[in-house]
Amino acid sequence: MLLEELRNRHDGETVWVFGSGPSLNFLDPKFFEDKITISTNTAAKAFGVKPDYVFSHYHHVAHSLLNDVGTVVTIELDTKSYQPWSSEKPDSLVIAKTPHEHPQGSSWNPFTRHTPKENEIVYGSSSLHGAMHLGAHLGANFIVLVGADCGYIDSTDNLQGYNKGHPYPHRLYNEHHKLMKEWLVREYGVTVYSLNPFVNLNLEGHKFEGV
Repeated sequence: MLLEELRNRHDGETVWVFGSGPSLNFLDPKFFEDKITISTNTAAKAFGVKPDYVFSHYHHVAHSLLNDVGTVVTIELDTKSYQPWSSEKPDSLVIAKTPHEHPQGSSWNPFTRHTPKENEIVYGSSSLHGAMHLGAHLGANFIVLVGADCGYIDSTDNLQGYNKGHPYPHRLYNEHHKLMKEWLVREYGVTVYSLNPFVNLNLEGHKFEGV
C-alpha cells in the first residue's frame, strides 16, 4: 500500500494518537473501542488496544505489529540500522518517504529544514510526530493525543509494560510536540488536543513533574 492511498480516508473525523506516557495508566482501554486510533510504536499494544494504524521509524517494531494492526506505516531507512526494509511487504504495510533520513536532534523543524513534500511523513525527536502527521494525512479534523505527557506522574514517565529503550528527553519532546502541533494547524487546519484522564488539571492529587 502507498501512503497516498490513505489520504483523507477519515476525512472530517476525530483521530486518537497514542504516545507512551504515564497518563495512560489511568485510562480504560474500553474507552477507545469505537474510536479511530493511531499508535506510536507498541504503545497501544502495551495499553491493551488494537489500533487501526501504527507509525514507527523502527523496522523491527513495524514488522512485529503487522499481524496485530490494520495498517503499519514506517519509513524507508530504519532509524537504527539505516537499512531499507528487508522482509516481505504485505498490503497492510506502508513505507513512506521522509524529508530527512533521520531525526536532526534539537535542530529539527518542520517549518524550515525538514518540511515534508507531498506523500512524505515528517518526524523529529519522537515517533509521535509521525503518528500525528499520519492522523492529519488521514483527513482528521481533530487529533487527540493520548499519553503525550512529557513528564512524570507519581515518579513514572511511561506506560506500564512499555519498553521505552532509552531515557526520554522530555524537554526536547515538549518543544518538538509544540512545533508539530503548530505545523499541522498551519498546513492541515487540524485541531490538536491532549486527553486528560483526570477530572481537571489538579490530577486528583497525583503529582506531575514536567520540563
